[in-house]
Amino acid sequence: MAKNTKQPAIEVITLDYQLAELPSSQHRAGLAGLVLMVKWLERLQVNKGICQLTRLDSYGATLQIDLDGLKALFDEIYAASVEEQETGQLWKNKQKEIVPPLREAEREEKDPKTGKIKMKKVYYYPVVVPKGGLLLDLDTTATGQKGLWVKLWRDMLWQTLRGIPATRNPFSDRAEGKLTSDAAKVWQELVEPIDYTIDLPSTYFIGAQAINAENVPFKDRARYLFLLHFWPYIAQIYVPTIVDNEGKRDFNGYAFAIPDIAELDFFCQEFPDFMKTRSEDALAYYPKAAVVDLAVEGALDLFSKLTKRLETISGNQSLSSLLLGVDVIHLKKEGNSIKLLGSTRLDPEITMVDEYNRLRTSLNNIIFRRQRLLNLVNNKDWYIGFDRIFSTLPKELTFESSFFCKDVRHTFEENNKEITMQTTDNIDDVTADEITKSCEQLVYQVVRNYVYRKLKSKYQLEWPSVKGNPAKEQEYREKREKIAKEAFFAVRSRSGIDFIDFFASTLCSTPQHLTEDQFSTITKALYEETDKVRTLTMLALSALS
Repeated sequence: MAKNTKQPAIEVITLDYQLAELPSSQHRAGLAGLVLMVKWLERLQVNKGICQLTRLDSYGATLQIDLDGLKALFDEIYAASVEEQETGQLWKNKQKEIVPPLREAEREEKDPKTGKIKMKKVYYYPVVVPKGGLLLDLDTTATGQKGLWVKLWRDMLWQTLRGIPATRNPFSDRAEGKLTSDAAKVWQELVEPIDYTIDLPSTYFIGAQAINAENVPFKDRARYLFLLHFWPYIAQIYVPTIVDNEGKRDFNGYAFAIPDIAELDFFCQEFPDFMKTRSEDALAYYPKAAVVDLAVEGALDLFSKLTKRLETISGNQSLSSLLLGVDVIHLKKEGNSIKLLGSTRLDPEITMVDEYNRLRTSLNNIIFRRQRLLNLVNNKDWYIGFDRIFSTLPKELTFESSFFCKDVRHTFEENNKEITMQTTDNIDDVTADEITKSCEQLVYQVVRNYVYRKLKSKYQLEWPSVKGNPAKEQEYREKREKIAKEAFFAVRSRSGIDFIDFFASTLCSTPQHLTEDQFSTITKALYEETDKVRTLTMLALSALS
């Protein structure tokens, strides 16, 4: 008689995870998302079957779960509903045929040009909207099923991770009340041996491919891939912006700031309260705090907010003990494909976070602030890159922009607050001993002396004599701007030895009160770091315009 080799069905499995063994920040954030989702469902008392944490500490967590518990978990993370969406145009299918709307309506609309009221026809179509229940619960702007922050998450999901309609099936099937098999499929994978591997799709792990350039398939352990269902609930979502040559600001996809978690239990304890401290201010249809100049700014903002959160609680926890770093991934939907625009990683450096907070609150011009932030995260001097900006962008956005010039002037002044020359318009109040010996401040001093002494000699204008006379003050500013502008365009059109000649023969043609050491410093910089001095000169002229 043949022996029966059929194994008994597994009813409950135990998934044990250690942060240190997980292969990426997405996996570690996924473990945090799993923990928070299980704890949230326990508070709601809607768990079906078995789905419980038997261990949660700094190093990891252990989950006991059965098939019914897994189904309940998936029903929550992929919960969605069908809602009506208003549009001004009729939809068309792939065959270019008009899709009948659910209904039509007319509403009044004001013409922005004429101010007249006219009737506009609108159409309503059914759309699937992800619920994001955990995030909805943590959104302080939420009313009913809507909220500013959860809408950002929903829009991100439909535009990036689930930007391809076929990847939305887990949500749409549940919204339409269809039977789902995804939980049962994952269950069959989880009951396999611990080292059982499966394909790793980009829907769950950003950047994954079926096969890479070396013909190696992307695979992951089934128990690890399970965690990737949850990391989108932990990643902070940001909206990077771009500025065109006309100065118009536009949104540019979505950036994910994925925390690389160092202490699981402490992170899961603080995360809900952290989420509830987010600003409720709006910008267009996004949370204002989520709109950033650069994708990588998401990491700096996350570090900043977590640092403030840690300062409000007791204990000696530091940012570096909570996070190993933050991975930032920038995605944008273009046509029918999702483009990876960039990815980077930042470590939690408090000095960088402090400088970021200072720049974010003190600088108002988008172009200037963006370059300063780029230099900050790349550990470059603050003036790097502005030569390219001056050469490629219209002057109306830089040298002739009052906000840009004000930010440049503020930067020079902040770098050397103690220097009297930064806070006075009377050039005769400054002595050689008061001038900083740094190259950038020496350049600023030379440029400043040139502009003000030219203003005095050519137009007989000095600040003490015009102060208090509105008409004379206006003339003073206009003539100063004229002198600075002429010098700026002269510098911008020169490079190499031509610039050195201009700097020495024109800008240095007025008395400079330089010491021998300072003269030596700026002369050496002119010949050995010509591009640097040229960039600083254009910035200094901007500050004085």
